[in-house]
Amino acid sequence: MTQVNAIFYNERGLRAGWRLLIFCVIIAVIAGGAQLLVKRLGLAPGPGNKPPAGYAFPIFLGLGECVPFLILLFICWIMSKIERRPLGEYGLPLRRPAFSRFWTGYLFWGFLPLSILLLVMRALHVFYFGGFSLHGGPILLWGLAWGFTFLAVGFFEEFFFRGYVLFTLGDGIGFWPAAIILSMGFAYAHMGNGGETKVGVVATALFALFASATLRRTGSLWFAVGAHAGWDWGQSFFYGVNDSGFQSPGHLLNPHVPQGAPNWLTGGTVGPEGSVLTLILWGLMTIGFLVLYRRRNGPELVLSAREPVRNPLAG
Repeated sequence: MTQVNAIFYNERGLRAGWRLLIFCVIIAVIAGGAQLLVKRLGLAPGPGNKPPAGYAFPIFLGLGECVPFLILLFICWIMSKIERRPLGEYGLPLRRPAFSRFWTGYLFWGFLPLSILLLVMRALHVFYFGGFSLHGGPILLWGLAWGFTFLAVGFFEEFFFRGYVLFTLGDGIGFWPAAIILSMGFAYAHMGNGGETKVGVVATALFALFASATLRRTGSLWFAVGAHAGWDWGQSFFYGVNDSGFQSPGHLLNPHVPQGAPNWLTGGTVGPEGSVLTLILWGLMTIGFLVLYRRRNGPELVLSAREPVRNPLAG
């Protein structure tokens, strides 16, 4: 290999840094084109524009996550053609265990841990579940609407932070260094949420590490997408607690926190994610997952920068 070629290629093909650069350039071009199109068509949101009300509100939010996810998926498809590898290697392979992994993550690593957390808070007398705020048909309609929203959130956020970028950065510097860097980026991206606190930001980073651990052990993002969606749906709809300082309309229960309860324990206005109990919970979940799922399944993800993978540019 000549010295010039060594700048661009290694034994695994085009170097990770150049692939990430191509990926970012494509994102910038598409994002710039979309922004220009929206401006030309006069669709840019103005100060007087208000989001829709009722059931349309969570649908509106969900579509706002679906569109960038589909664009991201398209960009990753382009990269898969450039690198000559299956699109599923970037974290979302359409294989038989996908459905079961998603629901296992949703129920047992998303909704259930949140329920346990709130039960612990109730036992400490710093949280009360309250009564029902919905009855009859609206329970199903709001539940489905928010279910769609957080399914879209789970797909977009997990694929954006732990899909192609983690795959490629992990190829360059190793899986866990890349996962830690992107977990900090994930936490930074949530700092703009209204009502967020320092504890909440740290908790977000810990959840990102948990999601990375599920990817490391299973070779796909289906577990993480499920856990992400299950936790958010449980917070915003089922239990009706604050999420980053915002209580969603159409929540099932009317919880409350007793006056004078310490914010470091309750999470304050940010909700349970601002509690130190959540830090402990997500730390234990990460360790527990790594212990329970000792062996990684599937060949989708590059495990470290030193492990050989198929040359994507080989003829």
